[in-house]
Amino acid sequence: MDKVLFLSGTTRGGALEGVGRAFGPVLREMDLELVEVSLLNLSSLLPLLKGPDVSKIRFVLTWVGMGMDIFVEENGQKINVWQELGIPLITLHGDSPCYFFDRHRVLDNRFISLYGFSEHCDLRRRLPERNGPIGVVLSTLQDAIALEDVDVPAKRNGTLLFLKNGRDPAALRRMWAPVVEPQVRQALFELADEFEHHLDSATHDRIDATVTQYFIERGVDIEQLVNLRMFFVAQLDDYVRAVKCTRVAEWLMDFPVEIRGNNWGHLDFSGRKATYIDDCNYVDSIRLIRSSLGMVDVSPNTLSLPHDRVTRAYGSHTLCLTNAGQAFTRQLPCEDDMTFAFDKESFQSKVAALLADKPATVEKGIAVTAAFKKLNPTGQALERMLDYAAWARLDRMKTRPAGFQDFFVWPPKA
Repeated sequence: MDKVLFLSGTTRGGALEGVGRAFGPVLREMDLELVEVSLLNLSSLLPLLKGPDVSKIRFVLTWVGMGMDIFVEENGQKINVWQELGIPLITLHGDSPCYFFDRHRVLDNRFISLYGFSEHCDLRRRLPERNGPIGVVLSTLQDAIALEDVDVPAKRNGTLLFLKNGRDPAALRRMWAPVVEPQVRQALFELADEFEHHLDSATHDRIDATVTQYFIERGVDIEQLVNLRMFFVAQLDDYVRAVKCTRVAEWLMDFPVEIRGNNWGHLDFSGRKATYIDDCNYVDSIRLIRSSLGMVDVSPNTLSLPHDRVTRAYGSHTLCLTNAGQAFTRQLPCEDDMTFAFDKESFQSKVAALLADKPATVEKGIAVTAAFKKLNPTGQALERMLDYAAWARLDRMKTRPAGFQDFFVWPPKA
């Protein structure tokens, strides 16, 4: 059986590890095996790569460039394992390239970077050090179960869940104040104020464009100051996300819902209707989502594709209330019931409606999931990855394929 090699590590709550392992059942349906190797213990990796089945590894799967830089020493030289073996490595990115840009550098065309959102992919295309394919990973259900396995009565008695780690926007402003020069601080505060007053349009693309225009209007050639641009986009993207999730949490506190995640110490939950649980664990959250009435999502300043909170909710046939304007919701039923504007009255009216008629909320979740699954077949994300791996192997073939024309010189010298 051919294999996909998954390189795992340790991330908060085991989130990335959990998402990677969730590909296992889908791969089995495609007659492929997911083989996990922990980057914390590579003792099993080299024997695997030296074994007779190495040719059966279709591609290596990793997150945020983890494991791209594994080297072995040969004849006194350090050699990248994946470049030497010719195995395509696909790294998935769920966040902006402005964070940890070193992990977004593409070494050559055997390394493939796929982004969870078009906004992040588009920005990466506009940044330097791109020596390999860059694309968008297609949406698919995560942690999916069959409808007959859903405990409908339990969901009708379940709670509305907000699974999100917190971020204090005021703390970010305090962080900026003493550590940057006055003109930098002024720019950060002015731009932050602008976005905070227009949250519905404060998308990642808009942040990048606004930062660029801000400097152009001041006569600064920001195209030649790439690090400056990434600094501002990263800080403002983080700030806007902090403002959005904090406001949603504050608005939810007026309802008997459950908020789970770390770093919510800047909010006071005492005497409020919402229950706060300081917990962040991917495995536990699977069970919680499956028994919940519904989920609440705030996209990471993106509108192109659903966040994994959404696709995980749909995997459990669960309705997910998310911010309006996202492209994927336009194709689904109940769009108005499951989207909100960043306005307290708008948001709370949507939450109140979901809680007021729980049986209808559960039925809407089932209907939305069915429509999403039809539009986004299970496995399409992995099929895209397998396609990329096949193109990369062809692109890097070291000899002309047997039987091809003798005048077809392959590979080209240049």
